[in-house]
Formats: sequence, C-alpha cells, structure tokens
Amino acid sequence: MSDAGIPPTPPNFATWYAYATGRIPALNSEIDRMRLAGRPMAGAPMAELHDRFLSGAQERADLVSVSERIEEAMRSLVDNLGHAEAGAQAYGETLNTLSGELTAQADSSGAVDGLQRLISGVVLETNRMLTVNRQLEDRLNRSAQEIETLRKDLHVVKEEAATDALTGIANRKAFETALQKTMQDTAQASGFLSLLNLDIDFFKKFNDTHGHQTGDQVLKLVARMMIDVVGDKGLPCRIGGEEFVVLLPDTGLPQARALAETLRTRVGTKILKNKKTGAELGAITLSIGVAEWAIGEPATNLIERADEAMYLAKRSGRNQVRTQNELER
Repeated sequence: MSDAGIPPTPPNFATWYAYATGRIPALNSEIDRMRLAGRPMAGAPMAELHDRFLSGAQERADLVSVSERIEEAMRSLVDNLGHAEAGAQAYGETLNTLSGELTAQADSSGAVDGLQRLISGVVLETNRMLTVNRQLEDRLNRSAQEIETLRKDLHVVKEEAATDALTGIANRKAFETALQKTMQDTAQASGFLSLLNLDIDFFKKFNDTHGHQTGDQVLKLVARMMIDVVGDKGLPCRIGGEEFVVLLPDTGLPQARALAETLRTRVGTKILKNKKTGAELGAITLSIGVAEWAIGEPATNLIERADEAMYLAKRSGRNQVRTQNELER
C-alpha cells in the first residue's frame, strides 16, 4: 500500500487484505492489471474497487446471516407446533381412558369414590394441559418477536445494500434496479424519462492537494446538494468515484436541463474551507450531461448519451451543462 501511495484507511485495508488472501479472484485480477499498466490506484480507483468487490461481498454475507436466523426461527416454530400436537394427542388419549373408566365405575358399586378419583384425574390432566399451552403460547410469542426482529434486520440489510456507504445516497446497484423499473413504467405510460450524469471537475487534483478526507467531504457535500435540489423529482445516485447520476422520471429534456443548471449553480456557490485553519480551498464545479430516454431503446444507449454529453461539457471548459442535442451525430 505504501509503495502505491495508498493511505491506510479502513476501506483500503479491507481491499488489500482481500487481495493478499486471494479470496476474491476478480479483485486480484483487476489490481494486477492496474499495477501492470502502471495506473494510479490511490483515491477514487481504490474506492471504486472497494465498492465493486467488497461492498457486495459484505451485503451477501449479511443476507446469508439473516436468512439463516430466519430458518432457525421457523424451525423453532415448527418444533413448538409439533410439541403442541403431541401434547393435545396425549391429552385426548388420557380423556378417552378416563371416559372408559368412568363408564365402568358407573356400572359398579362404590361409584362415588371412583368418580371422585376420576374427576381428580381429569382436573389434574386439564391443569397439565393448560400449563403446556401457556408454555407453547410463550414460545410462539418469542418466535413471533424474533421473526419480526429478523424482518426488520432484513429490511436494513436491503437498504444498506442499495446505499452508498460514504454519501448515504443510492449506489450503482440501486440505480440500475431503479432505471429498469422506471423504464417499464415510462413505457406503459408513454411518458418521459431523463438522466443526468455529473462529474466533479478536477476532483483528483483536489484530492491529491488537500487529502482524501477532504475529498470525501466534497463527495458528501455534492450528494447533499443533489438531495436538496432534486427533492422528490428523482433519484440521486453515486455510481463510483466522483461520478454521480440523477434519474428523473416524468421529466423531459428541457426540464432536466433546467434542474441540472440549478444543481450546477448551487454547488458552484459553495466555497470550501479548511476547518482547522479557516483557509479557503476553492469552489466545487460540476460538468453535467443530460439525456432523454427514447421509449424502447436499451438502457445502455441512454447512459452512453448522458456520459457523452458530460464529457462534452468537460471538453468545452467544464463547469457547464450539455445535452444530447449538442452531440455530433
């Protein structure tokens, strides 16, 4: 790590530990290719490696753990029901036996003494069955509480699996899932769907100059601005490194461009300062590409147009918004 200039953060340690153990072959292949090509690995490339290979692994482990606990709770529930059935069967057999004895006593002398003993037996057996039922009820209540707890845990795991750990907004996996569903809804309604592709200008230089912790604060700030500006009109997502997207259902290209301009302007007014020294670190600017989905086309076409429009914004001087209509045909 030190040879590659990679800071000793927990995500970086986790990535390199996985590389050293070889437990994720695809991760090892990717790191080997980067090292062989002499590509820089610090900063955004390491964050992307962690997101791609380790976040998913942890999510799968969490899901397996919750699933195993649910299976155990269900087995306990089935066992309790089995005990109840056995207890009820034994109770029925006991009552049948007592009923037979009661009939025999009624036909014999000394019936009163016999009846008293039989009644005492019925009362005793009934009390025993009540105790068994109360115990069963307690067990079933505990099982129900455990299952409810597991249901909540599963919901948390699902949310974490769809959330970018650093910024708290949706991650690439959530974006891909939402895009497919939104495309289906848009096609059925013959509506509109647009996509913004955002990239923070000169982010690598900013990271190298001011450090990765400050870089992380920049990513968080952009995510907060996206949430504020987009509101309930769309889904902000971080898809890797300093790259973000916004999925905008029910939004045509002109409206999407206007929202992108608002976001670019809002972010550009923020002047970063060093909390310790108070020194100004400069402003953050965004290059944004905007594309509108043509009903029936593959999702990759929409993503590529938004990406190309974003790179056109960068080539044109950065800190601006460009749309698919400005691309060369």
